[in-house]
Amino acid sequence: MSETAVQRQPTGMEILADLARSNRDPQAAIEIARQITELQIAQEKLRQEQDRFDWEKQDRDARVAFAEAFYKFKENAPKILKTKHVKIEKRDGTPGPDYWHVELDKACDLLIPALLKVGITHRWVSEDLPNGYVRVTCYLKHRLGFEEKGATLAGPQDQSGGKNPIQGVGSSKSYLERYTFLGSCGLVPEGKDDDGAGGGIVQEEADKHLKAISEATEPKSVMEAWVKAVEAAKALDPIDFKSITIFTEARDERLKELKRAK
Repeated sequence: MSETAVQRQPTGMEILADLARSNRDPQAAIEIARQITELQIAQEKLRQEQDRFDWEKQDRDARVAFAEAFYKFKENAPKILKTKHVKIEKRDGTPGPDYWHVELDKACDLLIPALLKVGITHRWVSEDLPNGYVRVTCYLKHRLGFEEKGATLAGPQDQSGGKNPIQGVGSSKSYLERYTFLGSCGLVPEGKDDDGAGGGIVQEEADKHLKAISEATEPKSVMEAWVKAVEAAKALDPIDFKSITIFTEARDERLKELKRAK
């Protein structure tokens, strides 16, 4: 390369500026200054349009990426089962609500890794409403920046079980978070709220297996009762995966109880 530095060619703006400074005709200088101003305005407008085009393209790309990622998620979405048994006795001693529902932490344990695998995270936004109601909205966000507003649900404080107001709000938020998350993922928990451990095994047989697991007096007998229950669920066509999940939870809970009793 020559030792002589390559001189930079002046821009059109710089040429006009030099002409304006060197021109002794005031009218000509004013005209050149006007052209410089128009050129500056045109350049700024062009820059803004380019920025807007780049932003819109980035937004479109992010939306497309989110849609593709969500499609991949739905192709291999985990099954969400109702694994939490709620049995409430009324104050007068008579039986109250008795049902199974999805546990938020367990649903998250399944859904969060599946979403992260395709580059999607989630968050909740809650709002306090009049008369003690609370509203929760779930959002799903792709790693490229696009965020989609998902399901929104509102409800009153949970006053069951003698909860105080703070506990009631927390319980309601947890319930709403649970179902807005599932709704935003387009998933419906399998089974019915009141179908107990069913889904394949008849209620009477399911209760028998659960009783055997929960009343076992040593870890070995717990495992034996659990194996028997699981084999019964696997013998069905199709396999009763929901009951297997419930039996496994009962096994884990009984093993914990026996460990604490030592």
